[in-house]
Amino acid sequence: MKKKIIITVLLALVTLIACIYLVPEAYDHIYGYFLFRKIGLNLTANIKGDFNKAKAVALWAFDTIKPPEGDSRYSAIDDNFLRIYKRGYGFCDQSAHVYATMMHWLGFEAKLLMLRKEDGTSPHTVAVVKVNGRFMAVDTMYRFIFADGKGVPAAIDELEGSEIFKKYLEVINTTRGSLKMEPVEMKAAWFKNGNCFVTFPYAGKKYVIKKILIKLTGKGEI
Repeated sequence: MKKKIIITVLLALVTLIACIYLVPEAYDHIYGYFLFRKIGLNLTANIKGDFNKAKAVALWAFDTIKPPEGDSRYSAIDDNFLRIYKRGYGFCDQSAHVYATMMHWLGFEAKLLMLRKEDGTSPHTVAVVKVNGRFMAVDTMYRFIFADGKGVPAAIDELEGSEIFKKYLEVINTTRGSLKMEPVEMKAAWFKNGNCFVTFPYAGKKYVIKKILIKLTGKGEI
């Protein structure tokens, strides 16, 4: 029995090392899990209620991931939550990715919501987290939580004409004005027409397994 346990542990270690060697992102995923769990549990340790926990993590994300300075753009196709966290800055989808990942590992149902304009293009991305049976949007770039003063989340498909959305537009204009940026248009319908996707678009389990197979066989592409 003892011998079987030792062999099982050794096989697990070999598999883990092989995964990390073949796919460096696997290390980020594993280490990031334990790091984010530790940070998240510390943030919410003495907090009661799902909304208050989601808010605490949102405030952390607001202060941790800053928007890039200037108008410079960069490509980060293989970016992941840990690299964004270590870097400390990112665009809307990247900061939302960090927040949604943290909430996911704290046991919440969390996703990214890619807003959609009338022509199908996406102007912005926010995070959504399920609080008290309803998905609540959190805009990590403009530091806004879509809930009223009592912590009641606003329904994403009912933002049109709501006081919460009016306040959101004020926050956007104030933020961009203070940063000397051009005004930007934002419509409630873009939230309703948006599409959600999971918070692990870069280093999820399927991605890691697929990349390992490609590395071993030399066939296919990510």
